[in-house]
Amino acid sequence: MSTHSDAVVAADGEADGIIDPALSPPRRIEPLERIGEVFVVLALTGELVAMFGNVVLRAFFNSSWQWSLEVSEIALVTMTFVGGAIAYPRDQHMSLQALVQQLPLRWRPALAALACWQVFAMSLVGGWLAWQMMLSRWNQVTPYLGLHELWFAGPMIFGMALLAYFSAGKAFQRSVRVGVATGLALVVVVAALAALWLTFRAQLRGYALPATFFIFTVQCLLGVPIGFVLMLGSALYLGISQTIPLSVIPINMQAGISSFVMLAIPFFILAGYVMTEGGLSQRLMNFIVYLVDRFRGGMLQVIVVTMYIMSGISGSKLADVAAVATTMKTFMRGEGYEASEMAAVLSSCAVMGETVPPSIAMLVLASVTTLSIGSLFVAGLLPAAVMAVCLMALIWFRSRGRSINAKRHAPREVFRAGLIAIPALVAPIILIGGIVSGIATPTEVSSTAVVYALVLSVVFYRELGVNQFLRIVSLTASQAGMVLFITSTATSFSWALTIARLPQRIVQFMGMLGGSSTMFMLATIVILVVMGALLEGLPALLIFGPLFLPISAVFGIPPLQYGIVLIIAMGFGAFSPPIGVGMFVTCAICDTTVESASRHMVPYLLILAIGLLLVAFLPWFSLIVPSLLHMA
Repeated sequence: MSTHSDAVVAADGEADGIIDPALSPPRRIEPLERIGEVFVVLALTGELVAMFGNVVLRAFFNSSWQWSLEVSEIALVTMTFVGGAIAYPRDQHMSLQALVQQLPLRWRPALAALACWQVFAMSLVGGWLAWQMMLSRWNQVTPYLGLHELWFAGPMIFGMALLAYFSAGKAFQRSVRVGVATGLALVVVVAALAALWLTFRAQLRGYALPATFFIFTVQCLLGVPIGFVLMLGSALYLGISQTIPLSVIPINMQAGISSFVMLAIPFFILAGYVMTEGGLSQRLMNFIVYLVDRFRGGMLQVIVVTMYIMSGISGSKLADVAAVATTMKTFMRGEGYEASEMAAVLSSCAVMGETVPPSIAMLVLASVTTLSIGSLFVAGLLPAAVMAVCLMALIWFRSRGRSINAKRHAPREVFRAGLIAIPALVAPIILIGGIVSGIATPTEVSSTAVVYALVLSVVFYRELGVNQFLRIVSLTASQAGMVLFITSTATSFSWALTIARLPQRIVQFMGMLGGSSTMFMLATIVILVVMGALLEGLPALLIFGPLFLPISAVFGIPPLQYGIVLIIAMGFGAFSPPIGVGMFVTCAICDTTVESASRHMVPYLLILAIGLLLVAFLPWFSLIVPSLLHMA
């Protein structure tokens, strides 16, 4: 899977949508893209000030800015649609490239241009629907600031206009002739389908769901970015079934990102980058090296421990992989470790770390379901720890007889490294402790983590300059925009599937198979693993999470346990060979091939599969910690 038709690696994240900036080659930024970037950066920084200001006001003055909720919604809409727009020319939108990469090279420019034109068409539809929504709500104003609908629909309209401009430009990027030909071909196909629908409208209503899934699959295989395929799926089902007007699409898209929890996503991404660029992650990693590399398996053991702790900082598994791999790969090569085995261990640890808070997958799942984010955070700690211990045991067993000898460090060196790493170790405590204790909301805690990391990076370690900060804010803006955009469109698509009574059909189908909770859990795991690989993780969770979670109660499965299973299964697919996008990105960072890393990864995948089944069929692993904290 890739967003670059001529690359091996996806330039965007699966599981979480976060990539190593080094993977994105320098490119010229157009004026309109720069304008959009300014809007998103202002929304992100303004919201950071508002959220952290609320934390300070509540802590010292027992007060808060009531209007901040309205400002937060505007900031979210801006980051979602304008940020999602600027992510498009930067090739950060997820798309399935497995089939496209197998086709002859001469076909690829036409398929790439065709995908661009389909993004162009959906942008026009989305912009028009957003305009209609704005007009229908024009007289509505917010209670505190008296803001009109323009403030909320405007960013969506502007973002769709930017997407139309960027996609049309990309359609002609490789060849004007190919761009014109594919554009005309798409017009002909759309006109033919419209004529067919107008002629047989009544007869086609009963086939709305299969037709939607068929076109959805075709679009994915052709390499159209997932976010736009999800938007098209919503429009297709509602249009063919004629159940509800298309005007609900922008309403559902806004509702998908209206949860206050969603603001934590860009803040956690920003906090992770600040810690990496500001030297906190490096000092934390140094301490772990001093502490762990004396054991058999040395630096591979260090990777497991580091990934567990780092997962509790950035929230994004691909960001964790990028940070750990870029820091350690040269050192590990000098110590005699194979790059392919490093990639296998990193990918396995990324699966393990999916349930280590603050996971973006957890934040997203909580925002689109009834699960509590605090309960999810504490429920995921033990399953991840058990899998981490199993991975370390496997590394220890596989390292027998190796000639690699870890260096012995004096207690004084270990103590000194620990003292230096203490400020970095405090960050996960702030993140998890603040949310679990209920002292602050996830959004407020994440804003506090950003400010804490900034203070350490700028004042204490003095490694983060103004230019670096502006660069990572810009990177965060586009990547968070991509994640939020997919969340928005996936929410709309999942809602359409609910209207189609797909959950009830699933229950009926499972009843035909005997109505077994074991069968339902196994089916869930298979679906999430496969779709996690095909849809790059997060979209699979967004589509199937709201559909499957209510069904789990019918089979007597605790929703909290089931949510953890969904997240792990999604990560398993995203980081598994041969098509998991996380595996491709990890191998690219480690300078090795997927084929070579896959051979090393087989035993690790078996361990992870056993761990996933234990979590799926032994609720104790997921529920014991929340129960002890009275959060189950």
